[in-house]
Amino acid sequence: MKKFKSIVITFLALFLILFLALAIHWTYRSFGRVNLDEIAIVISNGMGDGADAGIFWSFFRRAVLRGLMWASIATLVCAIFAKKRFVKYIAYAGCLLYLVFILFTNNIQFGSFFNTNKSNFYETEYVDPETTNIKWDGKRNVLFIALESIEKTFADDRYFKKSLTPGITKLERENKSFENYESMSGLSHTIAAITGFTTGLPLFYTSFRNIEKMTGIKNGIGTIMANNGYQTWSMFPATGRFSRKESFMYRMGFQHVIDGEKIYAQLKTPTNDRPFGGVDDGVFFEWSKPVIQDIIKSGKPYFLFMETLNTHLRGVFTDYCRAQGFRQKTMYDVIECDDKIIHDFVTWFKKADPSAVIVLINDHSQHKPIPELKNVSFRPLANVFINTDIFDGADMTRPVSAMDFFPTVIEAAGGKIDGCRLGLGVSLSKRCNKTKTLRERFDKPQLEQLMEQNNDLYYKLATGKDKK
Repeated sequence: MKKFKSIVITFLALFLILFLALAIHWTYRSFGRVNLDEIAIVISNGMGDGADAGIFWSFFRRAVLRGLMWASIATLVCAIFAKKRFVKYIAYAGCLLYLVFILFTNNIQFGSFFNTNKSNFYETEYVDPETTNIKWDGKRNVLFIALESIEKTFADDRYFKKSLTPGITKLERENKSFENYESMSGLSHTIAAITGFTTGLPLFYTSFRNIEKMTGIKNGIGTIMANNGYQTWSMFPATGRFSRKESFMYRMGFQHVIDGEKIYAQLKTPTNDRPFGGVDDGVFFEWSKPVIQDIIKSGKPYFLFMETLNTHLRGVFTDYCRAQGFRQKTMYDVIECDDKIIHDFVTWFKKADPSAVIVLINDHSQHKPIPELKNVSFRPLANVFINTDIFDGADMTRPVSAMDFFPTVIEAAGGKIDGCRLGLGVSLSKRCNKTKTLRERFDKPQLEQLMEQNNDLYYKLATGKDKK
């Protein structure tokens, strides 16, 4: 019995070490970095809420099953040579050395984890939309599309023989686009970037009990627009259960929220592709056209927030893109097809509502490692503003973040924000050129550290509760 207990303890200890190492390595290989905030947020939301089953099956095979296999082999060797205790020590040492190797060679981002420094950064820098005066000079209709993982680098001939995104790049060149917009800590995954777009705040993990996000925010972008006479719509192709996005968008003030599950239920011809429990981008945009036409015909100002998903993680390979002539064999095929889908939709929308402001902003860097970009440190994100003159004479090279687009979009719609600041963002319009963004005032690593620090105001904004 004592011997059996010793074997079980050895197995469990070796498995835990190996599992941790393999899990970190799997995350790095799949996403290009290990972000502890993002992992904790996904786990707290629940793995079954519309997440890609293939991802979790891959994790189970490569981290759990492999950990069990190697731990079993190592334990068996230890049992066979039980009388030679150095064998067990070698097994433990080998597993620990492998873990140390993984920790040093994989890109681990701790985010707000282990950052115990307490600061008044948010008390000093946060501008509450609830107490900020916004004057309106007319009300422009706005279409905002949050692009999934589309980088400017995809069109850079230094890295690719041909542009992967000729359509979006053409829109950028013909309109206004910021050249120094990068992903950063607290804004480096989809729901975090959308938090930046809609609240002017980053998203960090605060508490396992706080499953819903930003419950202390009273004036998200949807609320601000609705309070000023806009009808507010949020449409996206994934299920609203994924990252609890449906409830989040309602909380941000969107009166109408339509997710991929609702869209799929309305399709006359159901599709075989159900990425993230919803529909793919091609089907999503085709479905949306008659809905948008009805919104335009209503004659009431509207703010429409849409998203794409086909380029998420490993990419979504679809029948829609095959019918468009794209092979759908590599991630490059997915990017090229989505670029065409997005460009064609924008072309259609410009005809449907010629006076509307159109905003396309990428959420974060591509998480799937792309060989051509492996050693590229500066990877600016795609963004374009169409049919607005607020940037005439503005500095389009200034360093900006997702949080700056929160006040900027409001000003593009016709609002004028007292002081030019909202949330942690700064309006990037010409009239606000002299008001520096946080990225202009702090270098990127310093700003990330400041945002990650333990802060009572941030905790209240994120959870709706005072920190005990």
